Amino acid sequence: MNAQTKSLFLISLICNLLFMGLFSWLIIRKGGFSYLANQISLMMQDYKKSGSSSSINSNFSVYYEMKKRQFEVLPNSDREIIFLGDSLTDQAEWAELLNNPHIKNRGISGDTTEGVLARLDEIVESKPKQIFLMIGTNDIWNAGKTVGQVTQNYKLIIETIKQRSPSTQVFVQSLLPVNNQDYRIKVNNNDLVRINRQIEEFAKQFSYQYIDLYNSFINKQNQLDPKYTFDGVHLNEQGYLTWKRIIESDIADTI
Repeated sequence: MNAQTKSLFLISLICNLLFMGLFSWLIIRKGGFSYLANQISLMMQDYKKSGSSSSINSNFSVYYEMKKRQFEVLPNSDREIIFLGDSLTDQAEWAELLNNPHIKNRGISGDTTEGVLARLDEIVESKPKQIFLMIGTNDIWNAGKTVGQVTQNYKLIIETIKQRSPSTQVFVQSLLPVNNQDYRIKVNNNDLVRINRQIEEFAKQFSYQYIDLYNSFINKQNQLDPKYTFDGVHLNEQGYLTWKRIIESDIADTI
């Protein structure tokens, strides 16, 4: 390799490293892995809508359909304690965290209020002992829904549970804040506060317990406290330990 070839190779290597560094920085600023995963999910939905995958419901991601179908074939029990929601629920090991084998994680990353409505049959089929519900952030973040559309769907969710599984204790958990100051998260915390106020009213209306998680996770700058997150939306281990401490006294003794 002559000197000119070596120089060209070095310039090419430096340019590639700079490009990779810039790409990584942009992804981190937009929300890290969760942003990338959401974009891939949206691309997959566009792909399916083009007619290339007719066996999958084009309204939802492949991951959603995969998890939904798994849940439908798993055994049910009326002693179940269901954790129902999106990635914030999906990413925790709730049964181990709360030391209760009857806890079943029914969170699906990327899920929305529409997604939960579409899979409620499986949730209420067992007439579970308890349901801990948190859903709605992705409606605002990724689905472009208004606060009114989110709360309308939310009311349908808890109406359905009340009608089809009236003995189930439902815990309406507030949405968590996001950190759009340190990360480029296109969610306004004021919208999340408005949703929380409305779902708190729904909880009262249906005689369910409302759990305010929001105010335990927000800092003085009205942001999701950085000590609880790694990307501005999702929680780290300290975040889940805090969540656990807030709700553990509400978990039914089913062991």
